[in-house]
Amino acid sequence: MEQQKAYSDEELVAYCGINCKECKARAKRRGELAALLKETLQELPLELFREVFPPFKPINEVMGFLEFLPQMSAMQTCCTSTAHPCGDPECKIRVCAQQEKNVRTCAECDEDYKTCVKLDFLKPGHKTLIEDLDFIKEKGFDAYVADVIRKYKMAPVTVE
Repeated sequence: MEQQKAYSDEELVAYCGINCKECKARAKRRGELAALLKETLQELPLELFREVFPPFKPINEVMGFLEFLPQMSAMQTCCTSTAHPCGDPECKIRVCAQQEKNVRTCAECDEDYKTCVKLDFLKPGHKTLIEDLDFIKEKGFDAYVADVIRKYKMAPVTVE
């Protein structure tokens, strides 16, 4: 039986400051499309295509990626809900903020989050990461939730 998880707006701000409502890792549609594409490709004579069409040569890698893609939502979602925790409990950012520094987001850290290497892997995919952390630092967490997070609409996450 499926359960609906409901998160408060405050819980949908990750430790790194990312707005979980806009995080691409949460996109359920991406997983659905990957599964559909994999299923469609499996209907084709892939061995023949591999011989004839150069783009099909690495088809095993493509199929592996399509198998992996739906798992991204479980791996990269790291909201700070205490009622329904999700994401990687060993995430370096989460451990640093929650356990080591006891802060709500990286914006509250005494060190310079702009140069923190723990955030480097997020910067290419989240163009407003530093801008959002600056907002939190300057105006406060509650203002960020009110001015940024509440503007997004998101359906509850369905889990089995």
